[in-house]
Amino acid sequence: IQFKNPQIGQPTRAVEEHYNGRRIVADVNGEERMFRFKKDEMPFAIDEDEMVELIKQRVLEEEKEKEVEMKETVEEEKKEKEVEEEN
Repeated sequence: IQFKNPQIGQPTRAVEEHYNGRRIVADVNGEERMFRFKKDEMPFAIDEDEMVELIKQRVLEEEKEKEVEMKETVEEEKKEKEVEEEN
């Protein structure tokens, strides 16, 4: 859990008002990964099941982004081949 005092120059304490986010190391498909959540992405008061659910959502978002990138790459390669065939 990461804390940061909102008042610059004042000491930081491990209290909800100073909560700034958290880093979680999780095993995803046999691979150890680190996830960073800001305070607006993961609340201070959260249980383990809710953390797991947020990590699953993050992994699904990453997978969707990769699928979109792969589709775009395939489309670009098709266009390049069409241009080469025309020439």
